[in-house]
Order: sequence, then structure tokens, then C-alpha cells
Amino acid sequence: MAAQFNKKERSAKSIAFVHHKGGTGKTTTCINVAGWLSKLRKRVLVVDMDPQGNATAGLGIDKASLDGSLYDVFFNGVAIGDIILETESGVYLAPSSLELLAAETHLVDQANCTNILWKHLKNVESYFDYILVDVPPGSTLLMINGIVASDNIIIPLDSGVFSFETMETLKTLIVDLNEALGVEANVMMLLLREYPGGGLFSNPTRRIKGMLAKFLEDNDIPEVEIVKIPFSKKIFEAQMRGVPISHFAPRSKIGKAYRKVAREIIKSDQ
Repeated sequence: MAAQFNKKERSAKSIAFVHHKGGTGKTTTCINVAGWLSKLRKRVLVVDMDPQGNATAGLGIDKASLDGSLYDVFFNGVAIGDIILETESGVYLAPSSLELLAAETHLVDQANCTNILWKHLKNVESYFDYILVDVPPGSTLLMINGIVASDNIIIPLDSGVFSFETMETLKTLIVDLNEALGVEANVMMLLLREYPGGGLFSNPTRRIKGMLAKFLEDNDIPEVEIVKIPFSKKIFEAQMRGVPISHFAPRSKIGKAYRKVAREIIKSDQ
């Protein structure tokens, strides 16, 4: 059953969680930031653009029980408001489904295929304070739709060299979108997930952070903050429970880290 919601005084601020590489923590970051924004009394919509549907599952929704998903919105004429669900944590969700695997083929034949999500979100943005878009990896039309529909992007990374190296690919995509479509993808912050373990194993995180700082400086965006996110098994436990860390272990080190990110987002919007 679709959620019920009332209009807000102003339209939502939209943020896409983006990285060209998979496994960098896009979904984990998206749902945990959403949880804290909700706990801080903001009305939040998570848009799950990944066919894997991890954000949908991570917010406690059984994908097999869905009556509709973003696939139906994009290709079957269903209004996006009719598929939005309210989850246990109070975060609202536009769920994904495996049917989105076929989206690339269908989208390429549509006019203005890069701003389809943007057009649909226009119909519900006045009901929320924040819309958080979880995009799939790779330079797909689903990913591009997520960037085009957002005011800002947050880039999660792990403490690995491959995650850093694909920053160049992501930069190229952002530049191309600006040149081809006039889209300005404003990078809000980089979230660097710490390498698990201590002692010598903390070095990769410090080295990657230094490399990221130089990357930002070389590309004339040194003002973008790099926020370290601690490794924690509590994230796995929260995902198994189907709730964000804000509702599972808010006082944990990882819980406080995501709370800081949520507060920075709110502060930047004031």
C-alpha cells in the first residue's frame, strides 16, 4: 500500500550517492544517512535505482511482496507516489526490483532518457525535505538519471587503490554530463570507509585519504570535505535487521559517524 504524506513548504534537496566502482558503500551510506535524517525529524525519501534492490532490502522491505517498483513508474505509467512505502524507520522508499535490469535497453529508446527520474521526482519533491538516490555502479543510464535528478552528490569510497583510481572515470563522466547536458554535479563530500583492523592495517586509509586530498586539489575542488567512516560489524547486524544504524546502534562509533554526516547535510542546507 502506498504511503500517505503531506506537502512541505519547500521542495526537497536531492542527493545522489555515486561511485563508478561497485562495493564502495553507496547503498550502506545512503540508507544510514537517511535513517539519521529521519531521526533528526526530516522527511526523507530513498530512491533505489539499483536493480539489486539492496537499499530496498536494507530498509526492511521484502522485494517479493512489492505491488510496484520504479520499473512500473518508468515503463508502465504508474505514478511514483503510488509505489512509495513508509518503512519501519520512518524513511520513505521508492523501491527497486530485478525488472530494472532491463531498464537500460528500454531507456535508450525514450526521448530525454537521462532526465526521466528527474521528471518523476518533480511530482513528489514537495512532500519531502530530502530525496536520497542510491545509484548502481558503472556509467549506466540509471546512474546518469540519478545524477541528473540530484542537486548534489556524495561519493563513498573504500580504502582501496581501485576505488581511488576510478575517481578519474567518475570525474570524466561528470565533465561529460556538464558539457553534453549542462548538468552541474556538485560534490558535497567524500566518505572514506576505513580499512578494517588496526596497527599496520590503518595505513591504507591514511594513504588513500592523502591521495584523495591531492586529487581534489589538482581538480580545483579542495573545499570538499573527506569524512572517514569507521569499519564496524554493527552495520551488517543493522542490515540483517532491516533498519539503519540510527535505529539499531545510534550511540556506536559508526552510528555517530553517520549522524555527523546527516548533520553536515542539514547544516549545508540552512
